Amino acid sequence: MTTPQTPIRTDRIARLFAQCRKENRAALILYITAGYPDAATTRSLLPVLADAGCDLIELGIPFSDPIADGPTIQRASTEALQNGMTLRGALDLLREFRVRHEIPVIPFGAMNPFLAMGVEQCVREFREAGADGFLVADLPMEEADEFRRSLREAGMHLIALVAPTTPSARIRSIAEKSSGFLYCISMKGTTGSLGGLSAEASEYLARVRAATNLPLALGFGISSPEHARAAVEAGADGVVVGSALIKCIDEARQAGQPVEQAVRDYVVSLRCAVQE
Repeated sequence: MTTPQTPIRTDRIARLFAQCRKENRAALILYITAGYPDAATTRSLLPVLADAGCDLIELGIPFSDPIADGPTIQRASTEALQNGMTLRGALDLLREFRVRHEIPVIPFGAMNPFLAMGVEQCVREFREAGADGFLVADLPMEEADEFRRSLREAGMHLIALVAPTTPSARIRSIAEKSSGFLYCISMKGTTGSLGGLSAEASEYLARVRAATNLPLALGFGISSPEHARAAVEAGADGVVVGSALIKCIDEARQAGQPVEQAVRDYVVSLRCAVQE
């Protein structure tokens, strides 16, 4: 007997990309580490991101053993953990944010914290808190059946990652087991590496697009409006910025400037770039 699939609830992700197509622009996706530099700052910044033009938030779950994170996000995760952030703490942040904001939110992290809570309980609690899916950096699709099943039954998405080194046949296989959108890693390396896009970004995205009808979001190494604009020109349906947002927070703190205003200005500049 098969378990009936729960319809994706007011599918915010599908609705977002449909709206972006209608407006002839890319989606702006921002990653923020839950609890960095502390829970109060994250709580104040989540609404700033939404109000300044972010279309989808990746809520980073801090973890002691980074998977694809570069030094900036590694440091943010370490500080968040030292300041007491937990998976349940991230759930609380999401619940509070969801009271007033409807943009999609995706927990993004390693599989270990989710397994520690228990897959079914984790999916259930994040669904109730208002998450729209999960992005798990170290979950091979060959080992994702239990998680995929729980998400499908909850009406949530499992967003997968592909890389420039992923063979076309495997991209197709990964895409068939994914939903929402595909996260296309733009380079060989960790988050925050180098900067900007390679000359092959357009060819890479075209190869991925030939394997799936899912929207394609391009991330890793994108830090400026110029980078974001180049990602759109390369054919990305969404542009992901992570490490650079953490650096924006850091620079404002070090300069003694209001973090919320610095983040707001940065997000506005990125939003302008993706809709030009």
